[in-house]
Amino acid sequence: MDHFYACEDSNGVRFSWNCWPSTTIDCKKLFAPLACLYAPMKVIPPLKTAKYDPLFCTCGCYLNPYCHVDLNSHSWSCPICFQRNRFPQHYSGMTATNVPMELMPDSTTIEYELPGPVSLPPAFIFVVDISLDERDLEALKTSLLQCISLIPDEAFVGFITYGQQVNVYELGFPFCPKMHVFGGNSEVSPETVQKTLGLGQATAGGKVQVKYINKFIQPFSDVVFNLTSILEDLFPDPRPTKSDQRKHRATGVAVQVAVNILEYTFARSAARILVFGGGPSTIGPGMVVGEELKEGIRSHSELNKEKAPHVYKATKFYTSLAEQASKNGHTIDIFSCSLDQTGILEMKEMPYQTGGVIVTAETFSHPQFKRSLFKLFEKDEKGGLQMGFNAKIEVKASKELGIHGAIGHLSSNFNKNGIFAEPEIGIGRTSEWKTGTIDTTTSYAFFFDVVSDQKNMSTPSTSPHYGVIQFRTRYASPSGKYILRVTTTAHNWVTAGAQPSELLGGFDQEACAAIIARLAIYKKEAEDEDIIRFLDRHLIRFVQRYGIYQRDNENSFQLPPSIGLYPNFMFHLRRCCLVNIFGNSPDETAYYRHYLQKETTSNILTMLQPSLDSYSVTSPEPAPVLLSATSLLPEVVLVLDTFFHVVVWCGSTIASWRGSKYHELPEYSNLKQLLEIPVQDAEQILSNRFPYSLFVQCDQNTSQARFLLAVVDPGQTSALGQVGESVNTEDASLQRFMDHLKKFVVKSE
Repeated sequence: MDHFYACEDSNGVRFSWNCWPSTTIDCKKLFAPLACLYAPMKVIPPLKTAKYDPLFCTCGCYLNPYCHVDLNSHSWSCPICFQRNRFPQHYSGMTATNVPMELMPDSTTIEYELPGPVSLPPAFIFVVDISLDERDLEALKTSLLQCISLIPDEAFVGFITYGQQVNVYELGFPFCPKMHVFGGNSEVSPETVQKTLGLGQATAGGKVQVKYINKFIQPFSDVVFNLTSILEDLFPDPRPTKSDQRKHRATGVAVQVAVNILEYTFARSAARILVFGGGPSTIGPGMVVGEELKEGIRSHSELNKEKAPHVYKATKFYTSLAEQASKNGHTIDIFSCSLDQTGILEMKEMPYQTGGVIVTAETFSHPQFKRSLFKLFEKDEKGGLQMGFNAKIEVKASKELGIHGAIGHLSSNFNKNGIFAEPEIGIGRTSEWKTGTIDTTTSYAFFFDVVSDQKNMSTPSTSPHYGVIQFRTRYASPSGKYILRVTTTAHNWVTAGAQPSELLGGFDQEACAAIIARLAIYKKEAEDEDIIRFLDRHLIRFVQRYGIYQRDNENSFQLPPSIGLYPNFMFHLRRCCLVNIFGNSPDETAYYRHYLQKETTSNILTMLQPSLDSYSVTSPEPAPVLLSATSLLPEVVLVLDTFFHVVVWCGSTIASWRGSKYHELPEYSNLKQLLEIPVQDAEQILSNRFPYSLFVQCDQNTSQARFLLAVVDPGQTSALGQVGESVNTEDASLQRFMDHLKKFVVKSE
């Protein structure tokens, strides 16, 4: 596993298989995807940076350490197409000991600061719900006033509020707050917004040309006083609402107006729309629930029975906005703070297709919202925002490899230059994808297949015995510079007809579990496939292929060390909130799955199989323990990290000591330390997490302890001397799960 971690640290990529089958038939026998998770903006210290254009082959592959160099002929051979290319004149000083940066062995990942024109500074449009009660609006205003202080001076800003109507503020008007009003009951076309607000520039042919200079999106440094005054003077929507009705919210029209404004001002330039909502959309296009309180917002049960009348129409409307924003290179973020659902299920395509974020909390005063908002605008050591805009990710692979597709927060850029495999997985039939925004934890799953046998390839004698995949990510930094990151990976081909044990040496069970989780959720949402059936079928076939056993003899069953943890990952995946919707609303499920499709391998594993650390009086330092009910002992403190929740759980004995205030006595300083250290460690986890996780402190046998009881293995192992806590559940234990797995694996066909 150390090799896999090292590859991720140096390149930001984790492959499920690091030894590749050399024939199409052998690839079909893998029973696990030949795929990878790639994080194109992962922080890699130290990362080599070149301030010139890269050198590339006629096939498009950039110069990299796997290229064969002939100093005598002053040429290099491409490891993908094997074409020989001449070095340009400025490479003439190259020797065996003095090679360009791109050819150094540790330059498998390199960044280029591309010379030439720079992009416009990013634009941020704040779309704020004013159909809130006074306390919630005050909390939102306070957070936004603190947030705008983090915006770079050179950035552009715009401001829109919405309730029953949509108000677009003219920030460039210096004398008083001036706004243009749109009705919230019907759609607003781009042409209507353009004509009403006077955006763009008319041309001779009657068309309107994009023009970023306008009265509504202004340089932040020029309008900081106006924007601050507008925020301070905001008040709730004054329109009265009956006691048996919901407040009027035209969320759909507000987002549509923001998207249309950017289309005529910042098309294909860096821009984010930040939508702050405190309830569901109740009027106009994108409505997710009616005005009458007697009409409840849809549940999973109603969705399954197709009794949710607004879902299809609202989802179609928000998906069209997502496609429009994606086409223009813009991002839509959703900040939803309410005790009830707000329509994230219907709106999820907007952040999904554009690379946006979703943040949820109970209120706008909750730390979960405030700290997430500030984290989004957190700056790096150089003082720049930690995000890239208008990113394009292109994949170039050896001719033996075909691309099934990609799963993640991106959309197709319709580049047909490549070899494509069937069936299409995720977004396929392209070798290039695009997204509005990427950050340091954004990752994408790419799926490959062997489409031609390596041994039959008629290649020159310089043909290497490894396959090559090159990832090229181009994006605009917040400073306006265009950055190109090139990551090149190479993996050995395994001899045709090789034994499974030869492939297992390169199997990364952690990466594969994360990839399978993404694939399972994609199949559920795109193809409505039964997730549990898909996971069980996959695991049985996989273990049948690589397990060690005798037919019809369960006692002979063994797992090789390289796949020893894989069934555990599948067991916890079946039970986690990504798959198990019991007790979660459709909005919560959409929120959880959004981050499954975004995060890196380590964070996805935390979602699948949460980490559990134990602290005791004798040893206050954390010790990892089994995610099992046997670990729930009365004399320990536990810290659970599920990615979405961080829980500090005190056993009943520790809780009673704390209740008796023993920790306040000098002679029990070790108890005081035991109570403080877990909270400090939890805060450390939270400080590095986006979005900010829900922080829960609870005691054994209290209602809040359900966060821990819901994820632990309910099995008991009292025979080993561990009692733990009894968990009442219908779920099978890990031991029972493994017993059934053995039964199905060894059974004769």
